[in-house]
Amino acid sequence: MAVICLSKIILAIGAHPDDCELGCYATLAYHKHNGDVVHLLVLSKGEAGGPGARRVDECKKAAHLLGADSITIESLHDRMITNDYRTIEVIKAKVNELQPDRIYTHSPHDNHQDHRNAALATMTLYRHVNDILLYESPSVSLDFTPRVFVNITSFFNVKIEALKLHETQNDKYYIRTEAIAGLAEYRAFQAGMLATRNHSKAEAFDLAKLTF
Repeated sequence: MAVICLSKIILAIGAHPDDCELGCYATLAYHKHNGDVVHLLVLSKGEAGGPGARRVDECKKAAHLLGADSITIESLHDRMITNDYRTIEVIKAKVNELQPDRIYTHSPHDNHQDHRNAALATMTLYRHVNDILLYESPSVSLDFTPRVFVNITSFFNVKIEALKLHETQNDKYYIRTEAIAGLAEYRAFQAGMLATRNHSKAEAFDLAKLTF
């Protein structure tokens, strides 16, 4: 009897143009490698962190590198993203359109108000999605508690390539290759992956919902 493996529909949500790249890009590359459909939703143009038009262009280049099936960049105001109906309706419209099986979004345990509010707005749609995983950003608080670890060893280099496309952010300490590698290696160590050959880097997620 033949076994039919159906592709999952994945939606990654970021408040700013580089958030998905920092938090879950290698995991999204893993999904693409496995034949899943990957969509990106970016809530703002990131204009507080650089020229909005350039940041949008950088984001689109990173999505192309990933092979994303779509990218939507909204126009909520950078540093002013709320968790009220305005943000909820933007996310809800995309969820209704795509019917994703899994969402990757920010953690509510994040010191950046845009990240935190994006997470809270996403989680109002809890009933409408099977899985919601919360990714790690450079501004997560000490309350961020990873429960899911994805082995990204084979996809780490493409994550670095994607982050290098965000040239307007090159002066940020947290986007340096050594910083990204150090975190990924620590999460792999934490998950016990270093005991196995070639399992040396991981992305870590807190868990809002997982349905079997």
